[in-house]
Amino acid sequence: MRRLPLLFIAVVSALAFSASPAHAAGDNTLASSSPTAGEVVTLAPTQLQLKFTLPVGGAEIASQMGLSLACESKLTNLGPPQLSADGVTISAALTQVPQNGSCVVNWSLPDGSVGSFNFTAQTQVTTTVPAAEPGSPGTTIPVDGTAVEETAPRLGGPIGLMKLIVFFAVCALFGGLMFVKLVWPEGVEYGITEKYFRQISIIAGVSIFVLIILMTARQSGGGIASSISPTSWGPLFETNEGRAVFVRLLVVGGLGYYAWITERVLEPTNVVPTTVLLALMMISYGFDRATGRAVVLGIVVAILHMAFIAMWVGSISIIWRVILHGPGNSDLVDALRGWARLATPLTIGIVSTGVFQVWRIDGISLINSGHGRLVLFKTLLVIAMLFVSAAVRQFILRGMQRAKSLNEKVVYRLKRPVGIEMSLSIVVLAASSWLMAMRPPYVLNPETGPRVEYAIVQDMKAKDDFHVRLSITPGDVGPNRILIELFGPSRIQNFKIALVPTNPNFPGYTINVPITRPGAALVAQDAGLQLRAPGEWTATVTGVTTIGDLPPMSTTFIIADGTTVTTQPKQGLEKSTTTIAAATTTSSVAPVPATTVAPAITTVAPTTSVAAPIVTTTSVPTAG
Repeated sequence: MRRLPLLFIAVVSALAFSASPAHAAGDNTLASSSPTAGEVVTLAPTQLQLKFTLPVGGAEIASQMGLSLACESKLTNLGPPQLSADGVTISAALTQVPQNGSCVVNWSLPDGSVGSFNFTAQTQVTTTVPAAEPGSPGTTIPVDGTAVEETAPRLGGPIGLMKLIVFFAVCALFGGLMFVKLVWPEGVEYGITEKYFRQISIIAGVSIFVLIILMTARQSGGGIASSISPTSWGPLFETNEGRAVFVRLLVVGGLGYYAWITERVLEPTNVVPTTVLLALMMISYGFDRATGRAVVLGIVVAILHMAFIAMWVGSISIIWRVILHGPGNSDLVDALRGWARLATPLTIGIVSTGVFQVWRIDGISLINSGHGRLVLFKTLLVIAMLFVSAAVRQFILRGMQRAKSLNEKVVYRLKRPVGIEMSLSIVVLAASSWLMAMRPPYVLNPETGPRVEYAIVQDMKAKDDFHVRLSITPGDVGPNRILIELFGPSRIQNFKIALVPTNPNFPGYTINVPITRPGAALVAQDAGLQLRAPGEWTATVTGVTTIGDLPPMSTTFIIADGTTVTTQPKQGLEKSTTTIAAATTTSSVAPVPATTVAPAITTVAPTTSVAAPIVTTTSVPTAG
């Protein structure tokens, strides 16, 4: 019986300890949140913020919590939870825009506390445009939230194939002529040499002509048949690549004329024109990557790199096709020995200039970029090609040391390894063509799309890396096209631009810009935004980051009445880091240098696809 009191005392003691002032496990709850429970969010949030009633227990505990956001049953990616200095507030950044609809936030702490709350995301864009009379109700224009993209002919595959054919044909023509000039002048006496150059000239000319047609069709957005006539090649000259391809067509025509009767190449009167044409051919390849680091030096190195590659490929091609066509006299042996001596400096030139180009446009990003990984793959191909070439040259210099002529046995032994070397050269050229279609880390995207000249361009900067550019055209009373570019900060909320005229008898606008990262938004000219007041306007830019409100920025500009135009000197160009470029700052209504944008396209963020073109616009009261 004495055991019962002891058991009773033990139970009472356990209950007493459990009722001590220490908090029980799992009793933490939410005091507040952002977005709040039941809130209807019209602007995509950039972070979740949860404030608890009790201390969480430290940054390590916060990092171990479970937190998820699902909108319409689709998970939204979140960054790692971060504990603020108060010890009770946890924030997690959204790394993507949540889907519209019902959203559920579920959370759980390591101590066993769990909970959830709901909110609704409605970020569909609408435009509210005030009527002509001040104070009258505005007109709401719904905007489709689906992506809007320019449809262009899908010619990437055919263009890539033609570039490879052109690459090889040009190298074969250039390298073959250089081989004849430097190593084998006796080659012009062979009929098969003349036949070889005629075939290569035709292949090079036809392939460049077809490439021009395909590039024109893609650049203009038209059909292939309508791009055959040279009168339709105007869009081709809008890019460096297009101009360079046209120059190659002319040069190939000139070299083909001299190479058609190959003896012309070595005539003293033709030495200067053929040398000039050969130089122009290589110079045309120097501007394919006219951006990145050390641009001027990069152009020179690119010309040298291409010249070394063309001499290598062209020499291998003429050796395989002409010299090893059959047995011959001592001049064929001398040609092979000359190539064996020439290949060593060519190898050094190709490797050194290639390494410099990789440093210039890729840096150390050889693993974390697609272009860099393809460079590593190309490097392996080049090593294999050089290994085969070294074996061939060793046989020529040692195995043929006492040879007086080229017999059938030697031709048979060299034909296959030289063929393998040429095949590897073609694969390396294919990798190079593939690389030219990709963007390296230190190379900016090429400008595409129609060119738009903005009459008014205002560049505004403030503290906290707040940098916005506002571009307006035509700058007259009536409908205007407005481009808004955000360069910083890296995250922004409630991004707004208020446009208010000095004349109090006309309405103004507040543009809610639907971007949360550096990028650009475009208000199309037919969106209904009409700047009706001539004279001075004030633009005020505001925004919020995760650390608080950004310092407001304001600027003024003049809207012309359509009869007078104020001019000022043009400023230089400054290329945007986003996918839409713009001209630099000017405060006049004079046209500034052309800006390339895609009409009716808004780029929400640099890493996302294009979204709806028109931003949210609401009427703001004017003074008076």
